[in-house]
Amino acid sequence: MVVLATGLPAPDDLALEPDGSILVSDVSDGTVSRLAQNGGLQVVVRGLSEPEGMLVLPDGSLLIVEQGRNRLVRYDLRTKTLTSFMSLRNRTGQLGVDSIALDTHLPGSASIIIPDSPNGTLLRVSTDGRSITQVARGFARPTAAWVEPDGRILVTDENAGALVRVHPDGRVEKLASLSVPDDVVEDGAGNIFVNTMGDGAVHMIQAATGQNVVLVKGLGSPQGLILDADGNLVVTDPGHHRIVKLILH
Repeated sequence: MVVLATGLPAPDDLALEPDGSILVSDVSDGTVSRLAQNGGLQVVVRGLSEPEGMLVLPDGSLLIVEQGRNRLVRYDLRTKTLTSFMSLRNRTGQLGVDSIALDTHLPGSASIIIPDSPNGTLLRVSTDGRSITQVARGFARPTAAWVEPDGRILVTDENAGALVRVHPDGRVEKLASLSVPDDVVEDGAGNIFVNTMGDGAVHMIQAATGQNVVLVKGLGSPQGLILDADGNLVVTDPGHHRIVKLILH
């Protein structure tokens, strides 16, 4: 395990830019920053309300979850302007939306997948924010999603302690029981990686066998999880105020 950055207030989620740069959101200081190779952080946007999940849209702009306001905001990296993208409904008293994912499995078509955390549903939204449909429901608290090449969607259901796969017909298949899973990614070989806050670990569900292998323990409520440009795992470790890398290749 390699430490990429330390001394961060509360690093939460991660996003990979097209050039391989890594963005990190911090729920404590309300920023999104770019990670420099020397471990320093360059603030990209500040003044956000508990920023969590992020993704780069096809037009190059950055979509950010503001959990504190339960909405998505769009940041234009060229003009450095921040605008509201869409607000979500939350009448449950639970924390707002946690993360988002981009679905590009169909050529020439893209949409946004939103695990609607407080309402226990999975939503699909057009990239202009004008169209919204429900993909699946009945989750305890879905926190992250990953779209597989065939269009099936992996979802971490935090309060149910489960990793599930949502099929195109809405059927939900349980893949693994995990201790407070938060984020999920999948590599090109079909291996699934999940970070779990309950046991401070990163797990790998092997594609060939379905076996659950613990890659690392001892993290402090790990949150964000991405595969970097080299195919290695980068994880936020807010309990230790740092970002770490797990070398897979």
